[in-house]
Amino acid sequence: MNNPAKRAIVIGMDGAAMELVQHMVDQGQMPHLSQLMARGVKRPMIGVFPTLTPPGWTATSTGAWPGTHQVMDFNIRKLGGRLDETVWGINTQLSQAEYLWNTVERAGKKPLLVKWEMSWPPTVQTGIQVEGTGPGVSNVHQIAGYHLFVGGVWTPRPIGGPRDPETLDPSALQKVRSVDPVALVPAEGWQEAPTSALPPKEVVLVIEPLKRGRPDMHLGREGTPKHFYGLLYAAADEGYDRLLVCRSRDARDAVAELAVGQWTEWWKDGFEIDGQMLEGYLCMKLVSLSAAGDVFELFVPQVWPATGYTQPAEVAQQIDEHVGNFLQNPGRDALGVVDDATYFELLDFHHQRLADVAHYLTASNDWDVLFIETHASDYTSHFFLSQADECSGTDAHTLARCQTGVAQTYASIDRMIGRVVALADDDTVVAVVSDHGGTPNQHRPVDIAAVLERAGFLVYADAEKKQIDWQRTRAANVGLVHIFINLKGREPTGIVEPSAYEQTRLDLIEALHAYRHPQTGRCPFALALTREDAEMVNLSGELVGDVVYALRPEYDGAHGKQLPSATLGIGGQHCTFVLAGAGVKQGLALGRQVRAVDVAPTLCYLLGIPMPEQVEGGVIYEALADADWHLR
Repeated sequence: MNNPAKRAIVIGMDGAAMELVQHMVDQGQMPHLSQLMARGVKRPMIGVFPTLTPPGWTATSTGAWPGTHQVMDFNIRKLGGRLDETVWGINTQLSQAEYLWNTVERAGKKPLLVKWEMSWPPTVQTGIQVEGTGPGVSNVHQIAGYHLFVGGVWTPRPIGGPRDPETLDPSALQKVRSVDPVALVPAEGWQEAPTSALPPKEVVLVIEPLKRGRPDMHLGREGTPKHFYGLLYAAADEGYDRLLVCRSRDARDAVAELAVGQWTEWWKDGFEIDGQMLEGYLCMKLVSLSAAGDVFELFVPQVWPATGYTQPAEVAQQIDEHVGNFLQNPGRDALGVVDDATYFELLDFHHQRLADVAHYLTASNDWDVLFIETHASDYTSHFFLSQADECSGTDAHTLARCQTGVAQTYASIDRMIGRVVALADDDTVVAVVSDHGGTPNQHRPVDIAAVLERAGFLVYADAEKKQIDWQRTRAANVGLVHIFINLKGREPTGIVEPSAYEQTRLDLIEALHAYRHPQTGRCPFALALTREDAEMVNLSGELVGDVVYALRPEYDGAHGKQLPSATLGIGGQHCTFVLAGAGVKQGLALGRQVRAVDVAPTLCYLLGIPMPEQVEGGVIYEALADADWHLR
């Protein structure tokens, strides 16, 4: 068959609202995406509910709604367990629908996946996969998270306002100490120390394997600390201005020398976890050093292994040899801790390296479909976007900082898009998509547990520790948008009689509608539905709450509990959809609805391959230059 496209490139931007993307294009921050739009089609795309990473990317990658693929949330109801027991949602084995890359393989073609979200453990058989475990610290490969060594007077760099909880934003750990304090002491016992105009000082730098990661996704159980020694000295009379990093108190054992604002090169080093030696990459930046030697700040990004994060395994060795070190997390969890400039320098490297890997793999392997994703757009949704619009009510300085942060994020993403799109020829179709959007903050987000407690449905035995009294609790929230009745005979702790089930649900829905937000006096709930009625938002099955609710965007964080059509300020929850290249019309803003589940079947149609087995979406015929090509 003479199908319109021979290859496809799918570029993912997690959390990139079409509303915000279009704004960035209009502001001139995304010239490469603007060119792609001009020679293709675009449309704000309806995503899944909840507007969240696991159900969103799984829907895009399978063409099936959450009610079918069953990857509902980051924290999914554990059937048969207590209502506060959940299953971690970043796991391809949970999906009940076929992934598009497996459909590609079933058609005899080869997929390449580069950090494609929600694709680990790998299901590829003949293709190639690089990483794909999840956002930020949600990975099973990192040797260690970032380290920020600080000495003397140090001040964090938050933007203020409420933070999205880890249930919504697992790319940042909020209960882990954000810095690594070090003592600035006189340097004693050093050999071959450089000449210093002032008495040199010493800092001990300890890299701790397994630090700053999700405990349930650690590479092992115990990491052996690795020590480096830093010598602070004054190369001139103006004060302390140099850092010498050594493996011992011997300057001949140096690994790097830095002035303020400088990065080291990446170097490969050994790290011990559970008694096993692993190779990983280190890099450092001297962020600040005062002339008086009483302020010190050294940033060490995520330590990523040289092997073990690809399928097949030997691909990691090839990347290590021909490309260099990989980096999965560009320091998202350090936002608001390290300075913005350092984060964006690392983000640019991260995006360059993603593109480097894509170029290497496509040049050295046969391939038919390339999947590549960045999470940076979601990182900015949870940080900079929160106060990047005047509706947030923030001060002028914070507003300017956040607007700059959003613009820098999307400019960096666009540079990666430009390099990846360069891989396309005239027979390639290119799709740029996102899994959900993001909105700024306006009012304090609604705490659904507090609402349930106030209405008498949820009772704590220990309010301070949030320990639930299951003998008096009639309903509890699970995941982001689900509320389950503590039903006798179904739940291990059930107290609600089956005969009272329906009335309890109706009372619960009425209580949600009756709730008023303390700041505004308005009802923050956009809807509250029974499980049966939740089919209208494509949720079905036992994993769906007995009651499902959605919040208006003014009362939520960046995303999650908002409906997929919500908008607020410069943001919104519409997913990004841009399609261009082989078989696609040019310069058209589509008029008819496009849904996340339509992406996979449309690509399959253009490639002339079968549909994913559980597909529920349809072909976006309005986008096609020849919708009936298969008849000719």
